[in-house]
Amino acid sequence: MNYPIKVSILVVTYNHETYIKEALDSIIMQQHDYSYEIVIADDSSTDETFAIIKDYATHHEGFVFLPNIKNHGITQNYKRAFEACRGEYIAVLEGDDYWTSPHKIAKMINFLDDNRGCSLAFNRFIVSETNTKKYNVQPWPIHEKFQLITISDLIQDNMIGNFSTCVYRNDNIKKISSSLYDIKVYDWMFNMVNAQFGLIGYIPEVMSVYRLHPNGTWTQKSESEKINDMVQSIDEYNKYFDFLYDSEFQQHRIRLLNRLVISNAPISNKQRLKRNIKNFTPPFLLSIIKYIVPPKMLDYFRNS
Repeated sequence: MNYPIKVSILVVTYNHETYIKEALDSIIMQQHDYSYEIVIADDSSTDETFAIIKDYATHHEGFVFLPNIKNHGITQNYKRAFEACRGEYIAVLEGDDYWTSPHKIAKMINFLDDNRGCSLAFNRFIVSETNTKKYNVQPWPIHEKFQLITISDLIQDNMIGNFSTCVYRNDNIKKISSSLYDIKVYDWMFNMVNAQFGLIGYIPEVMSVYRLHPNGTWTQKSESEKINDMVQSIDEYNKYFDFLYDSEFQQHRIRLLNRLVISNAPISNKQRLKRNIKNFTPPFLLSIIKYIVPPKMLDYFRNS
């Protein structure tokens, strides 16, 4: 399919007035020569989010606004947003996140242009906790320029973590059945469905920030609520895939349930750490750990 533009930068937002300027600034600072559009999918914000975006649009070209006269909810908002994108590629940025590199778009698209077997790509990111003002870099360094990941890897652990790191091929998104949006779809499920069409490319350069703040839907939940939601989602997602990846989903479920048991068990910190690594770390990440940690240190940890 011939697309009229190279990349759609999709901004999905709802009540992000505190953060949206930083998100928009990180889009405007991008350095590339591609034709583009900035698609705004504001889900009828009740604060000043939409007004702030409209003001930016008066000073910058390329903004495309979707109607914001009613609230669709996160899943349906993403559905209409993806359908509206006209670019060959779609780069997502949620309104409370932001990109840190002015070369984010160029590098991700260059990677996908050079690696046609990849259905999507994502970059390493920073987790920003607004309450504690802590910044944690995603603990996943590699020595290569990129790493290829399969759908099986992604099912066992949502290592991508958020939409704002991702760039997709629009061709693949158009292949997705509309029935997907009949269930509650967040980044993990959407990325798994996309991974049916090819490999996932991981770019180890830090190029974005994923923000955790008190107003976030996920952040407001307790640990037990998060785990219960994820377990319920696993059952729903497993069914969607006709149990083709049942083994991987069940392994993920076991790690989640173990997390509840272990967090409440009266054990030493060292025992807790060893159990967490064994039960919570997917096999492919364990292989990376074994690759970068010296053998003597691993032996010490096993025998301690």
